[in-house]
Amino acid sequence: MSDPTLASPPAGAAPGWLRRELSNPLFRNAYALMLNGGITTALGAAFWLVGPFFYGPADYGRNTAMNQAIMFVGGVTMLNFLLIRFIPETARSTRRLVLSCYALGVAAAAVVGVLFLVTLNVWGKDWSNFDRLRGFGPGALFVAMAVAWNLWNAMEGVFTGLRHAGWVPVVNTVWSLTRLGLVMALAGAFPHNGIVLAWYVPVMVLLVPVNALIFGRMIPGHAAANRGRGHRSTKKEIAAYLRTGYLGGALQFATVSLVPLVVATHLTPSTNAYFQMAWVPGMMLDLLALTLSFSLTVEGSFDRDTLAESTRAALRRTVMLLVPVTVLVVAAAPIGLRIYGHGYEAGAPLLQVLALAVLPKAVIELYIGALRVRNRTRLIALLQGVRLAGVLGLVVLLIDPAHLYTIGVAVLAVNVAVAAAIWPGLRRTIRPERPAGGSSTGDGERDIS
Repeated sequence: MSDPTLASPPAGAAPGWLRRELSNPLFRNAYALMLNGGITTALGAAFWLVGPFFYGPADYGRNTAMNQAIMFVGGVTMLNFLLIRFIPETARSTRRLVLSCYALGVAAAAVVGVLFLVTLNVWGKDWSNFDRLRGFGPGALFVAMAVAWNLWNAMEGVFTGLRHAGWVPVVNTVWSLTRLGLVMALAGAFPHNGIVLAWYVPVMVLLVPVNALIFGRMIPGHAAANRGRGHRSTKKEIAAYLRTGYLGGALQFATVSLVPLVVATHLTPSTNAYFQMAWVPGMMLDLLALTLSFSLTVEGSFDRDTLAESTRAALRRTVMLLVPVTVLVVAAAPIGLRIYGHGYEAGAPLLQVLALAVLPKAVIELYIGALRVRNRTRLIALLQGVRLAGVLGLVVLLIDPAHLYTIGVAVLAVNVAVAAAIWPGLRRTIRPERPAGGSSTGDGERDIS
């Protein structure tokens, strides 16, 4: 089947072409998430640019390490994958699904947060980056922030699953502007913790009005529009998906968030600041790799018959968007990091290598997005586990405080290898083989395992 959304627009027809692009929910959701990534990256760059002017390198390194720890605990326990996958298949039960995911995520974040705090001394040979987490008060605040971050990420999954991803950049713009103001305002009163407080206090405040919008207007509208439409997964199917699907989602997030924690236990606070200055924008580039994957899962769940066509279109958009972005980052990294002063340009080679890893990451994520629709959760967990083990193993083996780019080499090498391994499966997804008689492909669309 030809894909009309991929036809080249005639000269002078850009506005009409743009309208056609945005009329396709697959691209509309994806572009909204990409816009969110662009805004978050730009305002995040401003946030991290301002930080070194108000906080010394040691405090900056400690704050970014603590921030990564909070993001790890809150992110590794989130259930975005479940919301994105099953909200399109719910109507009357959407509210119950969202509240259940919120409750499970909060409980998991609290438990994992406590476990992280009581095991700090086994994370590496140097935990000076986390010395300000000692004590009941700092520990309780750490857990509260992790819970808030878990809910924040789940909230974005709700927007995406409801096909209202356009709200994600709106909410994140408000948050990013607020944290940018706070990081400067809090420097005097909280010189050692101002960066972390500026990041998470706005999250805690914004959760209230944003969820009032979700539960008060969006979920009722979704329920009314989708009552009686399409396939409906049972509670048993959703629970089965959760059992193995959570493992895949957790391993995916850990690949991004666990690495900086491990690295922080091998570096001094000042050297960790140089690493984080490259790692943070590198991981922001990953948002571009994830957006089309999430949108593909949503649209594939709404209409499984168009999965092959949607995957093909998403792959082409991925190449069109990420190749120029990669070239730009590789060229501009030394200049961009030099702006920060304090020798942060030492992280430029690391950022350049991380940018090269984005395209193979995107290929992997697209394949995983299609696997979610087909409920192939065990295969997802296997792929994510191999990727996490490979990256962590190579990072620990190659880490060198004098040559931080070796961390990027580990990330690039593993993602290239995994992308090459899944490429035949992705090709089959794009061009599914149809047995005689037009029966199912046997890909296990109903196979929750």
